[in-house]
Amino acid sequence: MKSLWSISLTGAALMLILELISCSRQACYDNTNALMNTSLLASGTGHDTSSVSLIVKGITPTDTVDFVDTKSNSHFSVPLDPGNDVTTFYIVLNGVTDTAVITYERSPHLVSAECGYTFVSELTGLNTTHNIIDTLMIIDNSVNLNGKRNLHLFF
Repeated sequence: MKSLWSISLTGAALMLILELISCSRQACYDNTNALMNTSLLASGTGHDTSSVSLIVKGITPTDTVDFVDTKSNSHFSVPLDPGNDVTTFYIVLNGVTDTAVITYERSPHLVSAECGYTFVSELTGLNTTHNIIDTLMIIDNSVNLNGKRNLHLFF
């Protein structure tokens, strides 16, 4: 009986040591947020311009999420809804509100073993009201982790 007990204890200790050696957990240091990046441009000239004020809110059926609330900004970055193929934004530029509806196709993307998966998207369309926004244009339809500009917003 004593030898069975020592064999079981030795086996359990060996399993614990192997678990500690083989399955070390590491922290995630990679960027996992795929953001849609938008530049603000002056209508007519196409030059970079800054807003006096900028507010961007994401609208879902159950909530409104504040993404940006700043002064004097020439670009902004916001996430797309990972649970839907459409995201609606309220964009308030210099006190004037417009609505932008962005459509896209989502796909999972493995960031790393430590960080797991995120969603990347391919922009397929957009529609806006034109209160202050003159034009909203897709420049790069791939919304991923590279940080490139996706949209140009002319106002």
